Amino acid sequence: MAVKIGIASNHWIHPSDRFDTNYIDYIQIDYVDGIRESGGVPFILPLGQPDEAETYIESVDALLLTGGQGVTPILYGAEPIKEVEETDIYRDEFEIALVKAAVKAGKPVLGICRGLQIVNVALGGTLYQDIYTQIGATGKHNQHPTSWEIPTQHVTATAGSWLQAKFGDRFLVNSFHHQAIDQLGADLTTTAVSDDKVIEAFESADGQVFGVQFHPEMMFKTHPEFREVFQHLVDLV
Repeated sequence: MAVKIGIASNHWIHPSDRFDTNYIDYIQIDYVDGIRESGGVPFILPLGQPDEAETYIESVDALLLTGGQGVTPILYGAEPIKEVEETDIYRDEFEIALVKAAVKAGKPVLGICRGLQIVNVALGGTLYQDIYTQIGATGKHNQHPTSWEIPTQHVTATAGSWLQAKFGDRFLVNSFHHQAIDQLGADLTTTAVSDDKVIEAFESADGQVFGVQFHPEMMFKTHPEFREVFQHLVDLV
């Protein structure tokens, strides 16, 4: 039987020259390809209301949350600082509801970059709004203009974690973020850190919820080992 993976969409909410205010829900194709190439069937979940989350989760076997805007600070009890950049509380609240519904239903959850951050907030954790001003991060956590598929920084995996089992003790990843995990949410433990001690991955005690701060969807076509991140989600079903 096919494994159905729900991928929560982003939505375009700014007028554009070509489409004006004809807004769209969308997802980058690499997330879809990563699920397909791992044996799953991707289902794109359009952005909805929080009270619709349980219905969406009933229709899929697992949940994937993707990259995008920063997470709204007030949702984890903080006032925004000037470095926070764009946020989207409508997306935040819907995805938090999706995470809670998936956990309640016992269905696997993978968060990638922003997705990792929203999972953490959904489970009661907090974030750094800007790792450079708030904790003095010294690494280059946004590699632009270096091409996105090139791994540029090392992370160290936690002994006994699924990441260590798949990738070894220390491996290279790409990086595109300035927010990051501060306090971990309930039942989450760190599974990888960067050399400047930024949390790069986590998983729950039962292994059903996991996340990575880097972007495997950008790398797996040129570095096939990163398909294992999507494969791990499919295999948990």
